[in-house]
Amino acid sequence: MKESAINWDDIPDIITKDQLYQICHISKSTALYLLRSGKIPCEYTGKQTRCYKIKKEDVIAYLKDRKVFPESYSAPAGWYKGNYDLKMQEELPPVAENEMRRYYAELLAEYPDVLTTSEIAVITGYGTTSVNYWCNKNYIKHFKRNCVNHIPKIYLIDFFCSKHFRSITRKSSWHIYTLQRFSRWRQIQDLQNKNADGGVE
Repeated sequence: MKESAINWDDIPDIITKDQLYQICHISKSTALYLLRSGKIPCEYTGKQTRCYKIKKEDVIAYLKDRKVFPESYSAPAGWYKGNYDLKMQEELPPVAENEMRRYYAELLAEYPDVLTTSEIAVITGYGTTSVNYWCNKNYIKHFKRNCVNHIPKIYLIDFFCSKHFRSITRKSSWHIYTLQRFSRWRQIQDLQNKNADGGVE
């Protein structure tokens, strides 16, 4: 059954973990990771069976975001016993990329227009060595001043939206948090747009 063919009217407002992996066509292990990590919100009851209560609306939001940002829902290295290949689009859809640029621009609004690698390391939770490596590999547009890499904020946002940054396997806590928060940010933007449209006579 394709995701688009799901009849959500037949699915209860609250579902279990078993229903989750069947609806989303994922493994039990993946479903457990998504619930334990909080990537799909749930209520843990502590019971031996049916211990997770998941809202249908959160499952719908997960499936919607997974199509565009599957890497934000991937389990960390070692979660699976076998190999886990992440299938990801080469590029973001234009609408989603524009939204992501706006999102990161808001997150970085209070920071200077040009940042050093050390400053970026503090923001992102990745080491200065990693940030310098990205510069040396030309993943990030930058310039040197006094032997220190400097990155204009606009180019940093470009990098945050790139496939290379999005597909980092061992993401920092900040990286995971921002991806999760982006999903909620998009929902708020959609709601605000709908309310604005509804207010126009």
